[in-house]
Amino acid sequence: MQPHKKLDGASLMNHLFNRLDGIYPNKWRANFKDDQSIRNWELAWAEAFDEEGVLPQDVANGLKNCRRMFDWPPSLTEFLRACRPYLEPSAAHSIAVEGLHARSRGEVGNWPHPAIFWAAAKVGEFDLLSKPYREIESRWSQALENELSKGEWDMIPEPVKRIEESTNTEVSERLRKETSKLVSQMTSKPQKNYRSWAWKILNKPEGKAHIAVRKAKECLIEYEPTELRQWVNENRDAPGRRGEIAKELENES
Repeated sequence: MQPHKKLDGASLMNHLFNRLDGIYPNKWRANFKDDQSIRNWELAWAEAFDEEGVLPQDVANGLKNCRRMFDWPPSLTEFLRACRPYLEPSAAHSIAVEGLHARSRGEVGNWPHPAIFWAAAKVGEFDLLSKPYREIESRWSQALENELSKGEWDMIPEPVKRIEESTNTEVSERLRKETSKLVSQMTSKPQKNYRSWAWKILNKPEGKAHIAVRKAKECLIEYEPTELRQWVNENRDAPGRRGEIAKELENES
């Protein structure tokens, strides 16, 4: 079965009357004694829809919600609540909190009605995000009521990009690059060998004092034993004093 098209003006009211009659057979029509009472209903509800800014889609939502919210035909105020249940203070508060969190991430957020946004702006982001609902329920409900009573609202602005977040991101990236560059320089730059004096003595021991040779050997045995063993293997057959030192080290090991 194809759904009814969304209708405007009086046709919408006729459609609404018939749908409520279908949802609440006998119960709905029992409220109307004659055609004049039906016309009174139509004028009163149409006027309220206009003042409250109720759209055809809101009416469709109201009919859908009536099926689960009311066992008996709704009054005008009950139907308005069914049309936009998100305007109930507690529901609107939850929407406002989620919307503010979204805006803190640079997103617009989901604001089904601009009055919720402007009520949130009135109460303040800090209180809404830091205090439990019971502590600000009265203030929130009043702010929401005041905003809804205006009937017209400014456009919801785009969220302002958080400068500190952008700056922190840029600084972190710059620090990462500088650190990477520094590490690269440190690893690629030849490091100074503070025991080079000992290697110079072993490689050219001629004319060096006996105690100097002994200190060089002791230094390399303690701090560079692997490199010293390699040096011994390469120099045990070397001529002169260098070969003798290599053989001495080999025997000492």
